[in-house]
Amino acid sequence: MKKLFNKYKKQSGLTLLEALISSAIVGIGFIAIFSMVNFSVQSIDTSGERTKANYLVAMIAEDIIGHKDSVYGVNPDVEKIVRDASGNIVKVDGGEADEDLQLFSAHLKDNDFQVEQCKAKSADGNEPDPKSIYQDVNTSHGGAKNKRNKWQTIFGDDRYLKCRGDKDIKNVKIFEICKWDHCDYKNENISDEALYIGRVQVNLNNGKKRRFLYFQADYKIKD
Repeated sequence: MKKLFNKYKKQSGLTLLEALISSAIVGIGFIAIFSMVNFSVQSIDTSGERTKANYLVAMIAEDIIGHKDSVYGVNPDVEKIVRDASGNIVKVDGGEADEDLQLFSAHLKDNDFQVEQCKAKSADGNEPDPKSIYQDVNTSHGGAKNKRNKWQTIFGDDRYLKCRGDKDIKNVKIFEICKWDHCDYKNENISDEALYIGRVQVNLNNGKKRRFLYFQADYKIKD
């Protein structure tokens, strides 16, 4: 027992310098771990925002395609108007409809939908209860105009996608393409009266992340 005691008695402990170096190494390791955790949290948040943006962009495209036969701003059941096989707006009784009436894609071609800057949440956190995205639905406006109002409610506030800066814009554009002179964009390979191509753009993280979706919104056969 005495020999064992003498053996450990001769062993030296840690010096103050060694202890300080060891503490510094452990501290550097913890700093690296905390940095990784912070980076992981930010990556998860960014990934979630991009996933939501994908769903919302697809939703807008589905709204436009689903309402391609809708006349913007009017209730077709009240006005008694329909879209015929050629893509023209006519009255049910066979009469001529108002020349100012437009189908949804044609309206968006002349009137882009754009949210310049969404409203960020207040710093104190005192936010009013969010209203329903269908609160402003008006049956006299028709489905197409109600869809546009819904987009404004979704993208106009810091609700589904976070507002991180002035470059977080959201817009919808429709491009009219054909080989005739009346189209905005000419392409000799398109023989339709008009082919409407939609583009939805959503900017995230103050414009650093962008989501685009191009799709065929509508077409009108040439008589």
